[in-house]
Amino acid sequence: MLDTEAFRDRMATLPHDLSEYARVQTGPASWSAHPHAEELSAWALEDHVDPALVRTTALLVDISPTDVPHVAVPHADVAQLVSHREAFVVASINGEATLETMLDIVGLPSGELLAIICSLCARGIVALDRSHRLVTR
Repeated sequence: MLDTEAFRDRMATLPHDLSEYARVQTGPASWSAHPHAEELSAWALEDHVDPALVRTTALLVDISPTDVPHVAVPHADVAQLVSHREAFVVASINGEATLETMLDIVGLPSGELLAIICSLCARGIVALDRSHRLVTR
């Protein structure tokens, strides 16, 4: 049988402090690990939440690669309502391409594109046609 403690003592160790690398690679600490996690959860569930944020959160839960976005406001009004990155996404919407297709052709990171789409939907600038979804039973 191999004595793991004795073996570990003979292993080479890196002469570098990797704590910063570990922090960057693992991301921010979890809220559940926070000493006041219960208070933070209660605060997050209170009624003070911005309605647009609630709509965005609901969209993040109910979004499918087969959904087809379309612009829901007149194109003349879009420029006054969006940032330049959002305008780029709006200009990429043709009413026929699915979100999955847009992820391939737009060239933005998928998380950023989906966040922009959800924000535009929450503000009523873009709507999603969900009729292309496959029905599963």
